[in-house]
Amino acid sequence: MSIAPQVVTLTPAPAIDRTYLVDSLQLGEVHRAHESYAELAGKGVNVSSGLVLAGIQSLAVLPLSGEETASANPEIIHSHNVTHPLRVNITVLDDNGLTTKINEKAPALTTADWAGLVDTTLSLAREHGSLWILLAGTIPLSTEGSALDLQRLFEFAHDEGIHIGLDTSGAPLMELARSGLPDFIKPNAPELAECVGRPLLTLGDVVEAAQEVHGWGVTHVLVSLGPDGMVGVSSSGAVHASTGPVTVRNTIGAGDASVAGFLSHIINYPDQFAESVATGVAWGALKVQEVSSQLHSLEGLPPVSLTVSPDLAKTLAEPGLF
Repeated sequence: MSIAPQVVTLTPAPAIDRTYLVDSLQLGEVHRAHESYAELAGKGVNVSSGLVLAGIQSLAVLPLSGEETASANPEIIHSHNVTHPLRVNITVLDDNGLTTKINEKAPALTTADWAGLVDTTLSLAREHGSLWILLAGTIPLSTEGSALDLQRLFEFAHDEGIHIGLDTSGAPLMELARSGLPDFIKPNAPELAECVGRPLLTLGDVVEAAQEVHGWGVTHVLVSLGPDGMVGVSSSGAVHASTGPVTVRNTIGAGDASVAGFLSHIINYPDQFAESVATGVAWGALKVQEVSSQLHSLEGLPPVSLTVSPDLAKTLAEPGLF
């Protein structure tokens, strides 16, 4: 890569995303897809690919077998060699706009492989003077059945003066958010509800919960709300961004596009938090109009409505229940 990557992403559980388009989906029936796609994906891969579209260089660190490494794009992918094959995740899109997803369980990582992935990520970021590291996607267990040590990655990034973000769910999200170590997180409403231990039914509930997490030490808290757009909270306050209705073809990867959009703006304009949130919303809304798991173009970004005075009483279309 001729230009140093500004963002290094780490995806511990990448996958081949296979997408099938069918007329309709009926349980127990045989279906014939009229279109199908396959691509190397995973949250970090999707974010790196999106950033490159905007001219921001990024490397995606992945655990891959030797054969899989040989077929990966060396301009974006930096592999750590493992013996287990990539998992395969299935997406079925029907003509009614519904998305059905079946994800394989993430393969466990040996302690040595996880340490290697962390060391590779930190080494690349240090070598290239990268501004951000992003840990993204499902966090697998170790082969011993225990949780992986995530704090070392975050602490070492801070020691090097590198911002580090997190886009995951479940126990890793809750534990790292409560530690205050991430500079950025992007839960959806149910994931944020799990973090704070209460349901989130209105926009006001989301703002209050995001402010609570910000108070734990997380610098930037973005909350994706599906058709209700996104709430962002930082030291500059709370903002709400949304677009008008769009034609939804595939919701998979929309959150990754939002993360890439947010990073693409805040890297260049670190004081423009609200505008960075708006960029994330625009990229996510554009992504859902594509059939693949990744953004392939930034043409046709929709206009975004941005406010620092959201309607706190607004009921969420997709509430945060836990």
